[in-house]
Amino acid sequence: MLKLRRKSSKAEASVPEQRAGDDTPWTKAEAAHEDRILRAQAQIANWRMFAFISLGIAGFAVAGAIWIGAKSKFIPMVFEVDKLGQVVAVKALHGDEAVTDPQRLVYREMFDLIENLRSVTTDRQANNARLSKGFSRLTGAAERYVKTELRKAPPNDVGATKTIQVIVRSALRLTGKSWQVDWEEHSYSLTGEEIGVERWRATVQYELNPSPDEKVFRSNPAGFTVPEMSWQKVVQ
Repeated sequence: MLKLRRKSSKAEASVPEQRAGDDTPWTKAEAAHEDRILRAQAQIANWRMFAFISLGIAGFAVAGAIWIGAKSKFIPMVFEVDKLGQVVAVKALHGDEAVTDPQRLVYREMFDLIENLRSVTTDRQANNARLSKGFSRLTGAAERYVKTELRKAPPNDVGATKTIQVIVRSALRLTGKSWQVDWEEHSYSLTGEEIGVERWRATVQYELNPSPDEKVFRSNPAGFTVPEMSWQKVVQ
């Protein structure tokens, strides 16, 4: 009976020893190791995601730098000068500046205005068409001045004896909306022989007022008008 009691006591003592083994240093170390591994894996995943995001941002930055670098930083411009070396026009070759610069429109209109008002041919219909286009740009004092000047030498009467070819040499902005236009008038006889050359200069004040009238807008989209104008012969 004593031996049986000893065996039962050993069996009973062994049970608590096995349960107490769950809190051994080894199990605690294993749990801590697994926790460190899980945290390390989570950190690796986070850093991997951060690396891909950074790589994407860097890629966009490089692509943007290449795109900006490929764009031209310079705007090609053409400077036109007269025979005295003075700048008479500045024009962009392309881009928004070439389209939106109002001075280009004014520059072209100055040429057309003088050519339409001063050219003379033997064709009365052609003379009237040019004068009509020229007068469509004149208003107020400028219209009255030109009418007075042309009465001194009506283009159709002049065309009965000679023709006049107008060559505009320069159109130079003076101040604000005031321009100076210089041109030459080459006179030819009805047989085509050159009679002589005269040099003229005009001072022109302009305005840009686009008309809401569709008919007027089609013929003058910029609304270029000349309220004041005068010209005189340049004495050599």
